[in-house]
Amino acid sequence: MDLSKYSIDELVELKNKIDFMIYNHKDGYFYICNVRSYGRHWLDSGVFNIHTLQDLCNEYGGDNGIVDVYSNNPNLSKLNNYGAVMFVPTKEDYMKWKEYDYLVNIIPSVEKELDIWDNRDNVAFRERPTFEPYYNRDTLANLKKQLDDYDMSFVAPVSVAYEEDQEDDPFNN
Repeated sequence: MDLSKYSIDELVELKNKIDFMIYNHKDGYFYICNVRSYGRHWLDSGVFNIHTLQDLCNEYGGDNGIVDVYSNNPNLSKLNNYGAVMFVPTKEDYMKWKEYDYLVNIIPSVEKELDIWDNRDNVAFRERPTFEPYYNRDTLANLKKQLDDYDMSFVAPVSVAYEEDQEDDPFNN
């Protein structure tokens, strides 16, 4: 395709149209992108294909932040990403696993915080917690019950290994 006959304005317009088409192309897979950057965390739900995903991973490639990717795309080993790249069969599996993971991680934290608060009179003044914890023992018992009763009928995400021995273009087949 000879582009030398186009003016710069026409080339920019053509580039914008192409970028729009690439950005909005849906390849049939889902991509859940958890972005962490400078203390902020958000879910980027505007990724519909592996090319746009690679752009996001390049933008948050460690210096500017990190992206953890969860997808049902079986070709994620071609993705170059600083953060986690995980395969999960369905969005429902991801949501159930995420809730389960939250419970597994929050319970020890809440328990430790409550134990420190309950023991505050037995430590030096400068080591005492200043504020009462947000959670209480009833909340902790409720969280433990939720974990004990949790429906484990989900498939947890599995890590996808990055293929390092590839051409310059990570999307060559």
